[in-house]
Amino acid sequence: MRTENPKKEVYFLLLAILGFSLLLRFCVGVGYFNSMDTYWYRGWALDLPNGLFNVYARAEDITLDYPPLYLFCLYFTGLAYRVFGEDCSNMMQMFLMKFWPIIFDVLCSFLLYKIGSKFSQGTGLLAAALWALNPSVFFNTAMWGQTDQLMALLLILSFWLCLQNRPILACIAFAVAGMTKYQCLLFTPVFLLELYRRSGLKPFLKGCLAAAISVAVVFLPFMIASRRPALFFEVYFGGAGKYPYYTLNAFNLYGIFGLNWVPESELLLDFLPGTVLNLIFILLSLALLVFLYYRGKRTCGFVGGLLFMQCIFMLTTRMHERYQIVVLPFALMAYIIHKERVFLHAFHLLTVMTLINQALLLFKNKLPESSYLVQTYDGWMQFFSVLNLILFAWTVFICIRFFLTEPSKEETMENQKEECPDGLFA
Repeated sequence: MRTENPKKEVYFLLLAILGFSLLLRFCVGVGYFNSMDTYWYRGWALDLPNGLFNVYARAEDITLDYPPLYLFCLYFTGLAYRVFGEDCSNMMQMFLMKFWPIIFDVLCSFLLYKIGSKFSQGTGLLAAALWALNPSVFFNTAMWGQTDQLMALLLILSFWLCLQNRPILACIAFAVAGMTKYQCLLFTPVFLLELYRRSGLKPFLKGCLAAAISVAVVFLPFMIASRRPALFFEVYFGGAGKYPYYTLNAFNLYGIFGLNWVPESELLLDFLPGTVLNLIFILLSLALLVFLYYRGKRTCGFVGGLLFMQCIFMLTTRMHERYQIVVLPFALMAYIIHKERVFLHAFHLLTVMTLINQALLLFKNKLPESSYLVQTYDGWMQFFSVLNLILFAWTVFICIRFFLTEPSKEETMENQKEECPDGLFA
């Protein structure tokens, strides 16, 4: 039986996907108590109603090391604490701490639907469902209560706007994304290369100016109220330098060699400090990215982001276990845009790996010190780091192959059709 209103059916299915996703995340989120990391957010939230813009004057007292964007959300969380009380039930604590991560997680599904629906309604629903059902991002928000999905949401938006040749809006969105977590800035080389390639010099410069103004508008009230004129540099350089270790529970190159929480000042091979090795790998990754953008037969910011962030996570120091999660939307968007199944396979495999990396650490920290898992954690970390290195080599291969392969006629026509000037979601 054919439906009389196909759009109505699509909207019903989308509402079901988003609604069930939201309910499931809240049910699990309030039922699974986790104080690891979430109580840092709790401390900030409790303090913020005492003064939002001058909070960085109290940064040392509350151990605040985040850029300011998420603090606006936590300000309202702090107001909610004044209603429910600081010592409210564990379920209410989890609801308050996981509320914003879950909301942004579901918004990611909605944004992916809006982008995917520009290709077809089926693609939009598939994209939304793949995100809503993704166990790694579900674990990240509903169980752990992390904030990575806000950064993911804004990165998807900024790179899509760049792909649609909207340089000023893209730069503003990327600047806002950069004010969520400093890790977002790792995507800057890819974003700038993609922006320049698609827009040219003049729009590129206008976009960069718009981004700088956006950052200034957000930071300036905090700088004035906290009386810290160098606040921008303190936040980003302070955050980047806070954990000078080879790896922090991340399944990467250094996890293979048992360098978890080992200071990067310690020498490798008796002569090579981690800081030097880190710089070498960053420069090699940048060189590869620039080469592919200038010598490749086609480019895509989402494929470039997948490639570069994989290199950064696997080869450089100071990586946390959750830093690889942000490659998931890039792999999924690469599949949505180019319809190459290898990117969908990468999305699935990276989902499994990032889920294990999170779960192994979180469960380790919630079990007694005498547990089997804690005693063998380093062994598991080395095992999965080897598997992740193999996965890394394959993702690098498929990304390089993408750049060096001529686009099909169908893809060229589709890209020309999608790069429309009449709005993001037209």
